[in-house]
Amino acid sequence: MIWTLLFLGLILIGRRTKFSFFSPLVIFYGFFLSSIIASILYHYNMPDELKFNIAQLDKISDTKFWISINLFAKMLIYFTIGALFYKYAFRVYKNKEFEFKFKLKTPKVNASLVELISFFIILLDIVLVWALYGKELFLRPVYTVDYNKLGVMALEYSLLFLMFLGAVLYKQRIALSIFIAFFVTIFCLGFGSRMATIFLLVYLFVVYILYLTNSEKFIFRIVWLPFLVFFFGYNISIRYSSSHGLIPYLSIPFTDPWVILEYTFFNIYYTLVFGVFATYKTLILNTPNYDYLFTSLNPSPGFLTDWYSIYKDLRINPYAPFTSIGEIFSYPFFAFLFYFFLGLFFAYAEKMIQYLLLNGKFLTGFTLFLLVCAFIPYSFEYNLRSATRYIYYALIFIILNKTISKLKL
Repeated sequence: MIWTLLFLGLILIGRRTKFSFFSPLVIFYGFFLSSIIASILYHYNMPDELKFNIAQLDKISDTKFWISINLFAKMLIYFTIGALFYKYAFRVYKNKEFEFKFKLKTPKVNASLVELISFFIILLDIVLVWALYGKELFLRPVYTVDYNKLGVMALEYSLLFLMFLGAVLYKQRIALSIFIAFFVTIFCLGFGSRMATIFLLVYLFVVYILYLTNSEKFIFRIVWLPFLVFFFGYNISIRYSSSHGLIPYLSIPFTDPWVILEYTFFNIYYTLVFGVFATYKTLILNTPNYDYLFTSLNPSPGFLTDWYSIYKDLRINPYAPFTSIGEIFSYPFFAFLFYFFLGLFFAYAEKMIQYLLLNGKFLTGFTLFLLVCAFIPYSFEYNLRSATRYIYYALIFIILNKTISKLKL
């Protein structure tokens, strides 16, 4: 019955929703349907001895597994009812597909000035790295070291800005641009930071948006998307290396290439599968407490609530938090209300994002898109409070945007 309702709901929502990478509804359905399929394949086809089994959650009976899977189906049904209510009540028909069919009018860049700034930041970063890490950048006994937090923050932001400048210089100073991308990536790998992947993604994204033709973009996606998936697996694998620092990290592809493949699959598992098992465990461990629920939904900063006194009770173990979906479904009736209004909000956000993008307000539309969609992975793996804050951020962003538009600022 549950799956029949879900199937009918998907047909109805499909009639009012056109596939677009910039539709939060499409991303929501795509993520959770992929999660359900990947989890079923993992549960039934992965040998027990090869399962990652984080926090001893994977090895459960078929009955327990389907309790969690059916719960995800219910969540999608409630969400769909809310989205359909908005689309039919407000007569919202199919969203228009948005593509980058226009050429961005990039400001004229003084390449020599940007080059000079880049060289200054490179020297600054070298000084910061040497002051913070010293020789431990290359070899150190442990993965994490308690360095000066303010200095590390300044270093990370300067590296991010440098990576952006490197991407901007891609056409005018291609050799320097590639050097900057390499320089920043190597430094981040030496720190053992996942920023290596994130900053590289920023570089590639800026180059993709600003400089590539449609034919080049197609080749770019085929080559670089698989590379980024494997590179992130490599980026994660360094955390579990027997020795630490840039030298042992760079040797991993030559001394133990299989570990990269292992952690590439681990990332896929952690992104799409782990939350299903963590959700079942959350249902078992979470004792309904409406004070906890109201704190989790409270938009106030944590220090204005009792969050810091209760968050340890909302965890599977000291390292794995409860999942938002598991927390919400500990209160069955409230779960319906929550996902109904969430579906309604996502449908509204889709319309808002489409309006902004089609009217040339790309930065505003893309920012709203990211804020709304950030809820999806956070609700799959993290506490309810961690996920809902992105809904509040999106709401505040919408209100500010409407206010500024009315004031014509």
